[in-house]
Amino acid sequence: MNTSPDQQLQPSTAVARAVVRALTAAGVRDVVICPGSRSAPLTYALAQAAAAGRIDTFVRIDERSAAFLALGLAKGHRIAGHPRPVAVVTTSGSAVANLHPAFVEAAYAHLPLIALTADRPARLRGTGANQTLDAQATMLPEALTGCDIPVGAADAEAIAGRCLAAACGAGPGGQPGPVQINVQFDVPLVPTAAEAADDWTAELTCPPVPAPIPVTEIVETAQITAAAEALTAAAGETIVLGGDVHGFPLAGLAAALEATGVPILAEPSCPLVDSSAAVPTHPQVLEAHPQLLDECRRVVVIGKPTLFRPDAKLLASDRQIIRIPAGAEVGLASALDAERDAECDAERPAGAGRWSGRWIEAGRKLTGTGGKRAEIVQAALTAAPDAVRPHVYAASSSAIRVIAETIHAVPVDRRAQVHASRGLAGIDGLISTATGFSRALDPAVPVRLIIGDLAMLHEIGGLLREAGEELPALQIIVLNDDGGQIFAGLEHGQDHLVPYFERYFATPHGRGFATLAAGYGWPHTQVDSAEALARVLAAGEPGIIEVPLPSVASPAAS
Repeated sequence: MNTSPDQQLQPSTAVARAVVRALTAAGVRDVVICPGSRSAPLTYALAQAAAAGRIDTFVRIDERSAAFLALGLAKGHRIAGHPRPVAVVTTSGSAVANLHPAFVEAAYAHLPLIALTADRPARLRGTGANQTLDAQATMLPEALTGCDIPVGAADAEAIAGRCLAAACGAGPGGQPGPVQINVQFDVPLVPTAAEAADDWTAELTCPPVPAPIPVTEIVETAQITAAAEALTAAAGETIVLGGDVHGFPLAGLAAALEATGVPILAEPSCPLVDSSAAVPTHPQVLEAHPQLLDECRRVVVIGKPTLFRPDAKLLASDRQIIRIPAGAEVGLASALDAERDAECDAERPAGAGRWSGRWIEAGRKLTGTGGKRAEIVQAALTAAPDAVRPHVYAASSSAIRVIAETIHAVPVDRRAQVHASRGLAGIDGLISTATGFSRALDPAVPVRLIIGDLAMLHEIGGLLREAGEELPALQIIVLNDDGGQIFAGLEHGQDHLVPYFERYFATPHGRGFATLAAGYGWPHTQVDSAEALARVLAAGEPGIIEVPLPSVASPAAS
């Protein structure tokens, strides 16, 4: 039955429903819920909306993993071409603090993550009341904006709606990002029998998710104009440095760049890595060929390059650096097309092809074999013959660096599309992120997480799912070398630091993943060769695939 107009809803029920109305109107279709008492009004309202088919809900025990699951869903929706905000619900107190790692990644990756945090009434702040954080409404400082909805607020839907609009890119910066909606609830926290039986969800509006506002309509276009001019100037002076673009579409940018004859130095999670102008193993080229850099006067930066030290050194030089704002890559493609159309009768700048060709040839000569680890990663990056190109989600430590060394050995038409959490490039929450990412995509397209043993152990709880919840269409490839392989290749691997290396950096743990996989209800397979890995991947079944590698207990052993 519908609630009659004269039937008074409890304040907690009314506010929770108002927030859910705002969520569905803003395009939220996925909500991750963590159990809690103070957040119960939101849980009941969302459960009713899910039962009516208005949203999909996921339940996770740990707030940290829940937030990364929501983050992965948001990233997957963007990659799939239907960007939309995703919400995570927590109770009050320390539960909110557990959202912070995913929240900072969302902030720097411009992902619309919604923190729905339940709070105690404001009258309890400053009194030392149980599970009351006095500044809970502002404890996620990376939020684009936030709101604190009072107990029983009549305008709760409008307040939440303004926050949700900002998450989708309607704020001053024009870019999407995370927001916090803090909702105060007073007892009673459960619906009455009449409220529980009410079919109020018929009033929910679920319009199509509005198209994101093009960043170029909001930000200054000076960078785009300057970049287009630099890229079409005399050859031999400009290069493109491509970092992670956080899933924003590039819409023809690769073709427009190729027409300029400018070399592209791209990280593996930048889609420009598939361009015919991409330079293989470009960090090694930067170090081994200073004569090429001597000729470079300008660097156009697309995305967020954070992976390689030679790139950081290049960006710190006195060359002209032109950065394209995140989400404005489409504007650059349009500007380059306009420049080309305006000069359609002009000849291509002399030496344009030779300039990029010299960089690409230098990279090809530096490409090596890389040993067993590289062979394993290459197999993970490769689609089976006549199969669809897979998605690979790469851990941010050694895994993505091995991918960078290997990716150009795989033909583009069989090469995985590489993604990563490069907002802050942490190893946090990667299992949950990849799980959410896979659930947002077409299940017919394989998703593979390439992760090291330490990052896997760091969020082993991300393997936990609800009873009855199917496994995600995800293959987790664990490169197990019993420690932190990346440190051996950094300055910490120097001979005079060997006494400190094993315990404080390599951190050997002696664990395999068969028992852990069984405990969390995941199939487990161990393989010892790239050929065996390729066979398991081709079968397409979800599960954990463990690859034992030589231990990095000491730099010499790596």
